[in-house]
Amino acid sequence: MDTPYGMYLAYFFQVLIGLNCVYAFFMGNISGFLNALIMFIGTMIPFIIVHRMHIHFPWFVFFLIALSLWFHNAGYVQGYYNLFYPYYDKIAHLVSGITVALLGFLGVIFLDRYWNMNLTPPFIVGFMIMFGVAFGSFWEMFEFLMDTFFGGSLGGLMQNGLNDTMLDMMFVLAGSVIVAILGVFYFRHHQKTDVVGSLNANEVIESLNGNTKEE
Repeated sequence: MDTPYGMYLAYFFQVLIGLNCVYAFFMGNISGFLNALIMFIGTMIPFIIVHRMHIHFPWFVFFLIALSLWFHNAGYVQGYYNLFYPYYDKIAHLVSGITVALLGFLGVIFLDRYWNMNLTPPFIVGFMIMFGVAFGSFWEMFEFLMDTFFGGSLGGLMQNGLNDTMLDMMFVLAGSVIVAILGVFYFRHHQKTDVVGSLNANEVIESLNGNTKEE
């Protein structure tokens, strides 16, 4: 199967994260090196999942994951958070909100099919928003703990007051709402089974069900 051209965008941002990893290493920035290494591994996880479970995600899923991880990685390693404050940080949270909500959408569709929960489209759309906001909240808690116990990340505080935290969460919410709106339009012309079919997950589900029965 030919590689969709959009996948090269995902590869491009993977390479950028890898270059940040090398850059931080040679600059003696151990924290930045570890950050970039973790982010690079994070971009590889979707490829491992689709390979092991024989699921085919659309190219933009890989792209958004790589893009959101690059935003946060470059913000720390290249200092973009401070250089372009506060705009860079908010764009990063917006992209992250879109990415997480999309992953929540794909995840709940897959689980709905696997467990036969018969979830309604309105519930799935609402879940996307809640999933994105919940992830954003946990991330802000992580930033708070990093600032409290370790004095921030890479020599600077991760949070800059209540207003900064609230704006971060609002941009995550905005990203989640964007995906939810697209989900509403999607369900006007498609069924839940169309999503599972597009992921080629039926074979995986049947395999998992078969293994469960054997046990």
